[in-house]
Amino acid sequence: MSPAPAARTTVVLPPVAYGHDQGRQMSEADDACGVPDPLRQAVQDQLKARYDVVRPVPGTTGTDAALLLKIDITDIVTVSAGGPTIVVVRAVLEQPGLPSAQFQGLRQAHTPSADVTAQTTECSAMDAVIQGLGVDVAKWMRKPVDGVSLVNGE
Repeated sequence: MSPAPAARTTVVLPPVAYGHDQGRQMSEADDACGVPDPLRQAVQDQLKARYDVVRPVPGTTGTDAALLLKIDITDIVTVSAGGPTIVVVRAVLEQPGLPSAQFQGLRQAHTPSADVTAQTTECSAMDAVIQGLGVDVAKWMRKPVDGVSLVNGE
């Protein structure tokens, strides 16, 4: 008889929030593209192969025998159609019985001028940036060393 499969680790992933950096608090007014929900989904999609990803239960800390992954957006830059699109995030992983680990990721992209059309907006490259950040967070979660910083996945 083969052994039972190992239990999957649960990751509690609250909604992505706007954070602050260098004394400046980000807000929805700084975000023309609506980044938090698609970013949370991108991270969840990348993590679900290795973890059970759940939303926090109201009234609980979410850390009872589970990993808690909090993600804040600390900067968003979007410049007219075809211009650079940049998102910077900070993630904190809280693990029961261990010190928390922090990660910073920056992704940037732009729409090549040959691909700019009348429908191109400052948010056209955002999906690639968000998906890339999802990959970066999942990569870090494999070995969550404190203080890791990735720029475009490296």
